[in-house]
Amino acid sequence: MSQNLTKEGIEVKPGQVWRDLDKRSNGRTKRVLSVADGKAQFEGPPKTKVAIDRMHRNSTGYELVSDV
Repeated sequence: MSQNLTKEGIEVKPGQVWRDLDKRSNGRTKRVLSVADGKAQFEGPPKTKVAIDRMHRNSTGYELVSDV
């Protein structure tokens, strides 16, 4: 399995917009700047890195909003 694929089989690529599903984030969306070594870096502030393993639909995960 590729390091850039989510559990749902979505390839994470720069330019995509993802929604944070954690209820504390109030539906915050972030754009992917880069993908490397199984991690996606989101634009900031603050710039954050998230393991692609966490990028799937659950209460503390992420969902894809728009693709490139």
